[in-house]
Amino acid sequence: MDQRMKLKLTLALALLLTSLTSMAADLSQLAAARTWQKLLHMPAMASASEIETPSFFLAKNGAVDAEAELRATLRLFHENAQQMCRFPARAAWLAQQQLLSFDYRQCDKLMQWLGGQTPDSVSVVFADGFLENPASFYGHLLIRVGSTSDTSARQLMANSFNFGARVPHDEDPVSYIIKGLVGGYRAAYSTTHFYRYDINYAEAELRNLWNYRLSTSPAQSRLLIWHLWELLQTDYAYFFSSRNCAYHMARALELVTDSQLVQSHDPFVLPADIIQRLNEATIDGHAAIAKRHLQPSRLYQFQQRWSQLIPDEKALLNAWLRNPGYFELTDFPAQSQQKVADVLTDFYAYRLHQLDQGTPEHQRLQREKQQLLRQRMLLPMTTGHDWQLAEPSAPESAQAPGLLRFGLDYTDTGSDSATRLSMNFRPAYYDVLQRQQGRLPNATLTMAELGLSADRNSLELEHFWLLRLHTLNESVSGLPGDGGASWGLELGWQRDRLRQPADDLSPIVTASYGHAFRIKNERVNLSLRTELRDPSAYVGGILAAPQLQWLSEGNRWRSQCTLRYEFDPGSRLEEPWYAGCEMAWHIAPQQDIRLSVARQKGSRIQLGWSWYW
Repeated sequence: MDQRMKLKLTLALALLLTSLTSMAADLSQLAAARTWQKLLHMPAMASASEIETPSFFLAKNGAVDAEAELRATLRLFHENAQQMCRFPARAAWLAQQQLLSFDYRQCDKLMQWLGGQTPDSVSVVFADGFLENPASFYGHLLIRVGSTSDTSARQLMANSFNFGARVPHDEDPVSYIIKGLVGGYRAAYSTTHFYRYDINYAEAELRNLWNYRLSTSPAQSRLLIWHLWELLQTDYAYFFSSRNCAYHMARALELVTDSQLVQSHDPFVLPADIIQRLNEATIDGHAAIAKRHLQPSRLYQFQQRWSQLIPDEKALLNAWLRNPGYFELTDFPAQSQQKVADVLTDFYAYRLHQLDQGTPEHQRLQREKQQLLRQRMLLPMTTGHDWQLAEPSAPESAQAPGLLRFGLDYTDTGSDSATRLSMNFRPAYYDVLQRQQGRLPNATLTMAELGLSADRNSLELEHFWLLRLHTLNESVSGLPGDGGASWGLELGWQRDRLRQPADDLSPIVTASYGHAFRIKNERVNLSLRTELRDPSAYVGGILAAPQLQWLSEGNRWRSQCTLRYEFDPGSRLEEPWYAGCEMAWHIAPQQDIRLSVARQKGSRIQLGWSWYW
């Protein structure tokens, strides 16, 4: 071999080594890219993916080594191009990096699932909290696939993604709560046409749906949709307060947002939190949310229209319901006839969805609805009434979920009195005296609420509430199915400074159920309250109390007063009457001043400044 040939071989080998080294460096950089990390659900600064399903990874160590997973993915795609249809988001991104060629239209199952849709738009859908189920108080998130040119009918037929726990149909409530808190269920993504969720949430459960269209480009929309398609292969341990629908939906959305929406160590992640963070997030430097649209529930639409009837029209509507089919609507002016018929139609629509089909009441209401429609056809033609639909405050307008409160606490037990510094802390979520924007009205939903007090000599735990749920669901119209119930549940520990001089810290479970109604601007609640606690020398282990509460509000304040008479079967309680009031002044968007006064055997006055974060 002559010298010239040796030189050519040496140069060729050098070029090959340089090319291989450059390719290795390029793959290493690609594996560290944010998009690839998000496709594998590897949080920043984490050593492993949050996806627990081994089959999601193509390399043996793919869950902990992004570069190994990248190499395995490229190898598989080059060996068998059809495998790109199993991971279309990976394939689409790698095609953008010019490492392969990918056309989603070659994927039969994906095209069948799309059903002729043009996937160039994505919307996040928030379902308002549901009062009938504590697990749904927080609301729920869905992701809807769509096209910017879709009509309303096409939007109902659009494919949507859901995330939820696999709960047995016959699961009892106690097991449901415990397993949900400790991760006793598995959870997964699912997909179906949006109209099914519309029927379940907006029609059956009567929840408003808030649609947030993202400002993603068509390519970004498809990347997110393909990734959600990939996630249908995965499942997870479900935790009600943290690793829930909000957390995992947010992790998927981070594929297109410029920053993270959640952190791995977040103890509480709630659907409304994700909407608030999306409202502040960006996509390619632009606001992440392009458009918001309210889809009102049947009940909300009925309530809005009912409030626009004049007293005579409301009387006409009630007369029809007392004698449907026998009471003629034609005794009133044509405009009033039409208005009443419209509102009655809304009443039957929401009421029929509340009842199980086949029941006597459902069959009766169905007959009444048919009678109404027949009379509606006989009414004279009019231009129709211009109904006004007032949009409730959007979820992103709510106060921040965390609370930090500092104050003074004066207690007089009769034999002794003391003033102590106080501090309250909770990571989630809200109480009845906070600003009402963006959340269930007249409700309390808090978790892990901690109260401390201190003087020169001691630091004491005043209370620790694992869970506090209360709702005062007043009826707007007074008609069946339109609210009216109130209930509450509390679980935790509380120091008793009002009923006993020993002010012991006791485990407590309280439950209440009653009726809520309105008297002018005052909301009134009559209920029966029961309390289970650790018995002492001063208070028995079981208390029962009829209770009266009234809730008032002004422009920048809210107050709630409570009066109850407690029955102690053990006859240990010296003073059965309890009376207390608490008032909140909303001094800033994330601040308020609280004043609380209570009296039973002892007296207590509390003053505090609250900051919501």
